[in-house]
Amino acid sequence: MRLMKAATDLQEQEIEEISKEIEDLLSHSVNGEEQEKQLPLTFIDGVYNGTMDDAFRILSGLQLLHTIILKPKRHITKRDRELFELNREQVNACGFSFPFDLDDFAGRHLQNA
Repeated sequence: MRLMKAATDLQEQEIEEISKEIEDLLSHSVNGEEQEKQLPLTFIDGVYNGTMDDAFRILSGLQLLHTIILKPKRHITKRDRELFELNREQVNACGFSFPFDLDDFAGRHLQNA
């Protein structure tokens, strides 16, 4: 039998806060019609099991995604794209819906290197 620690309220609050910041960035990056098509960032019922490990993976993944998106006038390298995709997959696998690609944030004036 394996003991699992539950995610703390603080972890889940931090996840909610950073997801709101990412949604705000997205709202400034796409037009209204495309924005309506996007799903909100949220926990996936039946996939997210509320463990401390999953909450940590989601939080660290969202923080890295946020950092890549936010850096001003950043030249996006192949490695940036790989890190973005890897962390997006990690966040989704742990039970948090992140349905966006890096190109969805093109309005942030990201430039390919």
